[in-house]
Amino acid sequence: MNQKDYSIEIPERFFSDVTDKPFESCNICDKSLLENDEPYVIEKAMRNYEGHDFSSTIYEFAICHDCHSNMQKSMSAESLQSLQNYYTSVMVSKGNQPIMIDMNNFDMDTWLSKCFFMGEEINGMKEYQVVGQFKGSKMIMNTPPIIIGEGAMKQMAELLSEKTTDEMNGFRDKFLGPSPELEELIYGKKLILI
Repeated sequence: MNQKDYSIEIPERFFSDVTDKPFESCNICDKSLLENDEPYVIEKAMRNYEGHDFSSTIYEFAICHDCHSNMQKSMSAESLQSLQNYYTSVMVSKGNQPIMIDMNNFDMDTWLSKCFFMGEEINGMKEYQVVGQFKGSKMIMNTPPIIIGEGAMKQMAELLSEKTTDEMNGFRDKFLGPSPELEELIYGKKLILI
C-alpha cells in the first residue's frame, strides 16, 4: 500500500541563497530536481550573531536521493548504527510517537524554532542546521523538516568513526569548498548528513 505524500510549496527558507529560488539540480550529479519526481534533501547550516536579530547561511546543498544513498553507503557501518541508535533514543524519550503535524494549523517558523533532538530554541544557538525532504517542486511533509541544534550536532559528530569523518570532510572539500566561516564551523568537526 502506497502512503500518500503530503506536501507544500517549497518554503523560501529552503531556497538557494545564491539564486533566491528553489534549488534546480543536485550538487553532486547535477540531476534536475524540479522537473521530475526525484526525491531529494536540502540542508543548510546557519549561524546566529550575538546581539543581532538575524542569521546567515554558512553552507547549503541539495542532494538527490541516489547521491544521498551513495553517501550513506560510504559511511562506516559503525557510524550508521551509532546514528540510528541516537535517533532511536531520542524517539524513545519522546514516547515513540510518530511525528504528527496538523497541516491545517501548521506554522513553519514555529515548527523550525527548536532543535528536534534536544528541544533548544534556535535563537539561543550560535549554529544550527535545517534539513528538509523534497520531491520536485514540493516539500514532503510526511517527514517534516527538522532543526539540528549545535548540542545535537556535537553529540552526533562524536558518534562518527574516523572513516566517516574523512568521507564527510572529503564531501565538504569537493562540493562545498572552504570559506572562513565554514572552516570555523566544520573543519575539525564533522559534517552531519541526515
